[in-house]
Amino acid sequence: MAKNRRIPKRKSVVVTNTMHVGAVLGMLFVMVILNLLASSSCQQLMKAIGEDERELARLEDARMREASRWEEMKTPEKLDKALVCNGMTMRPPRPEQTVHMKADGEPYPGQVSVAKAGQRRLNVASVSAAAGGVRAVSSRATVRR
Repeated sequence: MAKNRRIPKRKSVVVTNTMHVGAVLGMLFVMVILNLLASSSCQQLMKAIGEDERELARLEDARMREASRWEEMKTPEKLDKALVCNGMTMRPPRPEQTVHMKADGEPYPGQVSVAKAGQRRLNVASVSAAAGGVRAVSSRATVRR
């Protein structure tokens, strides 16, 4: 039969101390692995951020170029040239083409444009009455409500 052997205290202390050192080394190993994984992840994120910043700078440069081209196209010389090329010459309105209105929708009295519009309306009414069938239009403009 086997004898009951007693484990001496010296051996149990060595095993316990070895286990503590092993646990510390194991935790150290796990922390190093986690640190390497975190470092790798941070490097990937920094690389992605750098690429996004380069893309943003490229797009900002393109926006600035397009904005300057647009501002250049809006200059009066370029605008007039483009209108002439497309057959749309434009000039500022003459005084007889401008009607200034009050807040209630009535034109201010004594304007050249209102007098000319009334004159044209009377000419159209007389021509249509002479043509025979269309009744004359009143000289007062209709107000929309």
